[in-house]
Amino acid sequence: MNRAFRNRKERYAIHTLVWVLSLISLILLVWWRFIYAIESPRSWDQVDFTLALDRFDLFAMQPHFPGYPYFILGGIWLNKWISNPAEALASWNSLLMLLAIYPMYIISRSFLSKTFSIVAVALIQSMVFINVLTVQPMSEASAVAMLWWYLWSLQHAFTKHSTVWIVISSFFFSLLLGVRLSYLPFGIGFVLLLIHRKNKFTAKEYLSFLMMQVLVAAAFQFIWVGGLAVSEGGVAAFLQLALGFSQGHFEEWGGTAVSASSSFIERLSHLFLNNIVWTGIGGQNLFVLLLLVALFVYLTMVRVKKPIRITEVSWFGWAFASMIFSYFLWALFAQNIDKPRHILPLPGMVLLGFLWFGLKKQCDGSKRMLLLLAVIISVQSAVSYITMKEANDPAAVYQLIDYLEDESEPLIVYTWEETRVMSFNRVSFEHEQIYTYSTFLADLRYYENHRVYLTEQVVEGFAKQGIPIEDQVKRIQTFHSSKLYDPVYHDIVFYEFLK
Repeated sequence: MNRAFRNRKERYAIHTLVWVLSLISLILLVWWRFIYAIESPRSWDQVDFTLALDRFDLFAMQPHFPGYPYFILGGIWLNKWISNPAEALASWNSLLMLLAIYPMYIISRSFLSKTFSIVAVALIQSMVFINVLTVQPMSEASAVAMLWWYLWSLQHAFTKHSTVWIVISSFFFSLLLGVRLSYLPFGIGFVLLLIHRKNKFTAKEYLSFLMMQVLVAAAFQFIWVGGLAVSEGGVAAFLQLALGFSQGHFEEWGGTAVSASSSFIERLSHLFLNNIVWTGIGGQNLFVLLLLVALFVYLTMVRVKKPIRITEVSWFGWAFASMIFSYFLWALFAQNIDKPRHILPLPGMVLLGFLWFGLKKQCDGSKRMLLLLAVIISVQSAVSYITMKEANDPAAVYQLIDYLEDESEPLIVYTWEETRVMSFNRVSFEHEQIYTYSTFLADLRYYENHRVYLTEQVVEGFAKQGIPIEDQVKRIQTFHSSKLYDPVYHDIVFYEFLK
């Protein structure tokens, strides 16, 4: 009797500890996201978004296509009080991630106990890479926050008979695409929802129902698409802009499988091992990754002992898995794998999927499981804090700018994407974006009395064109910054061209 009482008391204490720890983690994460929001854009895309708050113009890449209207609107609204466009956009991310706690909890609560549900929310919200992107003026974190509301509406639509929930789902899907169009593959969930309702109608009724829902969904999407078309001078101009961007994205600088020089296996391994596992799940921290791998192994072992039958997986469960798989293929074939931010939806969804797989129908869970979860939440929160504190450390491109601003002689620096950040900061020296060696030689005639500098990307770009110039340049300096915040330009090697 006494032993049973002690066990209950001990279990209650552990549950209370996990609850309190999860709530404290969430409160601190919300606070840290707001106070460590990035104040100055670090990359080409961040400059695009930041400039859009002063003047929205897709033709001027403010921002780039497709415009991300709901993300920009949120930033404009917050900028009235913050008066810093980059910080306003990052704060909008933080606000939406805060609001996403509710749908995360409700979805988790449908198959987990109250304790495991709040733990699931804390686990997802404390993931390092999610917090890294939340404090940046980029649309991914806002889109992921909106994705959870869309998943919440889908879950209700699959379990409730009311057609209203289908309309709500299509509404949230329109908000999702209005924040980030590249999340289109998650529409497979809405398609499966419509298929799920087929058995409730006769063939004729279902056709009518289907047409109505498609029209409603199209109307919701038209709100933001139509608004963009009007703002850019009409449908024809908007379509021209869309086609031009799409062609460039998929054929020139999208870095997709169509244009990439790497093999399919190399691309697949880079996406899965580096982007999803190392960066998305582990946050480029070995201790965090090992803890989460231990959790995945533990959950798998638990489920092996008590297997789940296929029939126990709900329609929403299959839709959830289908959306993960669809977006994985999209990230593999249609996104730039050099930028891990494109996989941001996957780590949280995969983690929730594993929790469902291992903890479904478990009201309590073992002490070891609860303590492991508490440790993971604590470690992820601590690493997130340390990483978010680095958000406003000078990016490599800003270190380069400071270095060049100290030069007294006239100079010209040829770069790739770094020039966008230089233009934003209105630097005092000349700078140009250059891609081809022939253009570079032609341009040099205008700078005979200038010192000529090149970044490593330019030098390597010339080499790929069959024009190695290593013997014509002298390495001057190397600038380093965080690979999490600057995945492509975290190392900038700086050269002087020897005339």
